[in-house]
Amino acid sequence: MRNTLKFENRLGQRLTLLEMFSLSLCVALTFVFAWYQSQGDAYAYDFTTYLWAGRGDLQVHYYAYWILPFFRLLTAVSPITAFILWNLANIAGLFFATRVLGGGEKAALALLTYQMFYTLYYGNIIGILLGGLALCWWGMSHRRWYLAGFGLLVALTKYQLGLSFGLILLFMADISWRERFQVLLVPCLVLVASLIVYPGWPVDSWQTIVGNPPNSLGNISLWQWVGPFATLLWLPPLVLPLTPGRRLTALVAAATLALPYFQQSDLLALFILPVGWLPLAGNLGFYLYLNNAWADLWVLAIIPLGLYLWLLLPPGIAWARRKVWG
Repeated sequence: MRNTLKFENRLGQRLTLLEMFSLSLCVALTFVFAWYQSQGDAYAYDFTTYLWAGRGDLQVHYYAYWILPFFRLLTAVSPITAFILWNLANIAGLFFATRVLGGGEKAALALLTYQMFYTLYYGNIIGILLGGLALCWWGMSHRRWYLAGFGLLVALTKYQLGLSFGLILLFMADISWRERFQVLLVPCLVLVASLIVYPGWPVDSWQTIVGNPPNSLGNISLWQWVGPFATLLWLPPLVLPLTPGRRLTALVAAATLALPYFQQSDLLALFILPVGWLPLAGNLGFYLYLNNAWADLWVLAIIPLGLYLWLLLPPGIAWARRKVWG
């Protein structure tokens, strides 16, 4: 791996005070939200749909079918117990991702954001998916291809996030094409096995997405305003001269803006990177939601857009001066 991208050396370090506080608060909130649910004062919509899928109701299941056996396991215990275990897994996954990809103590700020609290309240899956991406990167950096492949498989459970960010990591990894194919071996084998168990599930999943689209509230992608032109945002991070670390961050920022759908809670994929104090900007979500509920959360698009411009305008202007003005 390129030296600038070797973030995993923080795995063995002792917890900092910020990390201890962040983890403690998230665990405490998990139990608080679980208590509210037990009293009927809260409703973890995302997690409830996972339990529905585990019981065979796939009307709002927008994920790869290889996650279904795990969802079934969650139905073996009480919903509140399952919710607590699920959120603890989310916390662990996100914290692991900040240690592997964050490169500094400030990465723990991702745990102190509106996006993380949203994830814990609704029982979203994003923390687990990001843990999978981090495991993919850690496995590649240690040449443990099957472990990297398993991490990628976890991330691919959510198609647009796992595919886009997985490809970014594979692109940035300093490994051979043969080694990249070794990483892909586990996801491919599991895909084949899932097709044997659930024949034709990709078609069923596509029909579900088209016939009953996911709730677009909280979508911050520029695609909703400019359509496919948003894909042009991929080009500058790929062609401009950037350090590997800045290129990785710029590509992730581009993904948040250029994918057809990107939920605001998935901004955690950006916040786990070494972006300094930027995760705190995600707490603008508290004001937006309290002021106008879901209607204004699209404003959070200014976070990845601002970072994108900050990373790419200077080298872009320098490139234009050389090429256009000589």
